[in-house]
Amino acid sequence: MSSSASAEDQQFLALLTSRGFLSREQAQKVLDGSNEHGIESCLKTVSGFSEAEIEYLRQTRAMREPRIPGYTIERLLGKGGTAEVYAAKRNKDFERVALKILRPDLSRDKVAANQFVKEAKLLQELDVPQVVNGMRVFRFMHTLILEMERVAGATLLDWLDQGRKFSEAEALDIVCEVAVALEGMREHGVIHRDLKPGNIMLDRDFTVRLIDLGFAGEGNSGGHGEGTTMGTAAYLAPEQAKGQNDLDGRADIYSLGVTLYQLVLGELPFVASDDKELLRMQVLD
Repeated sequence: MSSSASAEDQQFLALLTSRGFLSREQAQKVLDGSNEHGIESCLKTVSGFSEAEIEYLRQTRAMREPRIPGYTIERLLGKGGTAEVYAAKRNKDFERVALKILRPDLSRDKVAANQFVKEAKLLQELDVPQVVNGMRVFRFMHTLILEMERVAGATLLDWLDQGRKFSEAEALDIVCEVAVALEGMREHGVIHRDLKPGNIMLDRDFTVRLIDLGFAGEGNSGGHGEGTTMGTAAYLAPEQAKGQNDLDGRADIYSLGVTLYQLVLGELPFVASDDKELLRMQVLD
């Protein structure tokens, strides 16, 4: 039976699905039931959203153009596999902040949600000048949002993508600052686990700031089981590539070495067509 949902409603459901607010199965249930009950009623039943929440999702294109109470959203700063980060202004005091919004589908995943909250707690508690500060974490529209200090500048990955190569002296200055940050984290019993150019920012004074602690934690408490590989394949230490959980600061030092190599030469030491081959190369080559 064909659906009576309008083209606009079908596009809306497709957007909700692509943005993680609905699974494909849920979207199909809404379409199947729309002939008898109408799309709004079916959407409320299947998703648990209220009428006001559905209207909000329509107006913001499923939070592609988010409106967060208490903040003025200025622009998208970046997006990754788990979250999007927006430049924003806090309305009560006009403080410029960054809002990291967890993907809605991941907010329903207990491990991912716990890891997000853990990152927020680390950013709030760590007293390391080179690590960006976290202010608070809160829930809105069935997902989690982390308010962080906003750092004006660009990541090392941004510089590399623009074709910038760093002199050995420049690169050494940068990695030495990162090493100081890693030592400060180690003193708090924390290792980074995902050190790479995309997580290292240079502010306007060319001071290093670490901006993403999504996989950070104690060496044996990443929130994932033994055999689970966390981090970015091209930068992983061999023990990480093997899925070991009993990590220490040496894993971060390896990733920092890969970053140094890339800053100076403009390329990675290992390149492969897929992550599986990259992990093999990290362990065996």
